[in-house]
Amino acid sequence: MSADALQCPDCGTSLAVPEHREGKSMSADALQCPDCGTSLAVPSRRARGAWRCPRCDAQLSGAWALRPDSLLALTVATAVLWLPALILPLMRLENLGLDREASLLDCVLRLMEGVYFPVGVLLLFTLVIMPLLNLLSAGRLLWAARDHTPSTGQPDPFWMKAYRHSREWAMTDIFLLGILIAMTKLGDMATVTPGPGLFCLVVAVLLRLIVETLAQPDQLQRLLEARNGD
Repeated sequence: MSADALQCPDCGTSLAVPEHREGKSMSADALQCPDCGTSLAVPSRRARGAWRCPRCDAQLSGAWALRPDSLLALTVATAVLWLPALILPLMRLENLGLDREASLLDCVLRLMEGVYFPVGVLLLFTLVIMPLLNLLSAGRLLWAARDHTPSTGQPDPFWMKAYRHSREWAMTDIFLLGILIAMTKLGDMATVTPGPGLFCLVVAVLLRLIVETLAQPDQLQRLLEARNGD
């Protein structure tokens, strides 16, 4: 092989080395998979369906067009519901004349007071800190991607990194599933009444999942780059 070629380790096909430009790792009509580093051609804007890396199967774009204004509105609605979801009672438990109720924040704080302190810290991280960081980062990126927002360059890379990692560590949907299972199990021993915090949490989780599904990080990154002329 020549110095300007490389060989596929699986099939032995000789391939040309991608051109490297100063200040950019790829040409303007190509992008790189964030998981495996494969150089890929940018799909047509008319293409429909989810787009995945053919090498590692990482999802690079959603099945729908990215609409920053609509997704930003959903993010704001999620943030509005998130505060009452934290402080309002999730459920009310009645048994033999005794009533007990607790909010999501109460559960976290009480676990941190006893021997389950590590569990409380883990819940604080996955149920409070990371969902809040997810909302802040998604809101910042979607605001920058709007057509009506004055172009001042791309947002700080911290926000994209925070958005990527918070998507993986925000586990309010898992907690919600656990609440529903606990309500089913406790229904035979006591009267369980859903509280206002549970309704806020359900709606907030659904809205957050919609935003995460439609606003894929790489698709959002390409939109920001195209808007700022990078």
